[in-house]
Amino acid sequence: MFGWFKNKIQDLKAQRKLARQIAPRRLKEMAMEIRDLAVLAAQLNPRERDIQKLIRNVLVEMNRLSELTDRPEFRRLSTGKRLLLRQGLKESRDQLLESIESAPAPTQTVQ
Repeated sequence: MFGWFKNKIQDLKAQRKLARQIAPRRLKEMAMEIRDLAVLAAQLNPRERDIQKLIRNVLVEMNRLSELTDRPEFRRLSTGKRLLLRQGLKESRDQLLESIESAPAPTQTVQ
């Protein structure tokens, strides 16, 4: 009896955690964070046209996603689609961080 009750509580906690992770507000925050990282990456690689084009695309898509999360239709997306979106956002964030870390130093002088 107590084991069943404990399992139910753990299931509810897991559901609430998942709901918080895929909430439109949280996805919008992730999109804005990625947009900020893209702006930073653009500043660190000002001469590379290919990267600038990719960064512009990221900026446009993150702005669109931010607008979409405010719409009521977005709340009707399935949990699976929101999870896929969240995973894609995490991967984009990781790639941008990697790009920022691998950017060349602005000067040759060690500070």
